[in-house]
Amino acid sequence: MKTLVCISNYGESQLLHLHQILIAYDNMQDFEVDVVLHTTVPLDLGRYSFRATQIPCDPCVGRDLALYHRKTMDEAQDQHDLFIYTENDMLITEDNLRAFCETNAILPEPYVAGFIRYERNRDKPDDAEMYLPDAHPSGGRVLKELLVLNGLRCARLRNLHQGCSVVTRSQLKRALKSPFFHYYNRGDPLNREVGATFVYIGCGLQKVIPIDRIDELMVHHLPDKYVHLDEPPWNKTPPYTLTELKRFIADSEKRNAA
Repeated sequence: MKTLVCISNYGESQLLHLHQILIAYDNMQDFEVDVVLHTTVPLDLGRYSFRATQIPCDPCVGRDLALYHRKTMDEAQDQHDLFIYTENDMLITEDNLRAFCETNAILPEPYVAGFIRYERNRDKPDDAEMYLPDAHPSGGRVLKELLVLNGLRCARLRNLHQGCSVVTRSQLKRALKSPFFHYYNRGDPLNREVGATFVYIGCGLQKVIPIDRIDELMVHHLPDKYVHLDEPPWNKTPPYTLTELKRFIADSEKRNAA
């Protein structure tokens, strides 16, 4: 499957994470990857076998850098089957993309299969639990609704952020019809989050998590930083774990069936 991956990279602080995710794309077998990197620092991409385009950006762009991929995707909308935007520290694996394609093919319009970010507790190497910074109890109810779509059990989470987005060509074309796709509030401090999430907010697509494939739809936020924050609310109400989220979904399904 011909896949366009757009990545935004600001500065040098995340280069180890960036190269880790580029290695993952380079090793993919079922996805023919082209990478477009919007970066404020020049990088050596010659070690990778995928076709890479590096677009230099002035550091003054700040968080607006996360919006630059939209023009690239618009121009390439007929040249690829799958379109990925990702921050430079989100590890999307080939298994993630397979699960996306298989579940997404079942979903009716306007639904799109999504992912959930997770982190590891690096202070506890033996802790295999996945901690979910975007499923945080301090934000209120985590679950928005449960749906069954073409026989696929799905959950909609209130927080749509996942540090990345993946859509098919037809879903991209649907999003491109929305004025919000090209909306640009220059200098908005939330633009980094908007860049990764806007297709699920104002572009006619609705993100859902296929429950039976949830383990395969977890994407690693490599810095593992939110699980270690010591300021409120993180130090008082730690984020949900995947185990807790699964239990919460199962209990919600039981209540709905009663």
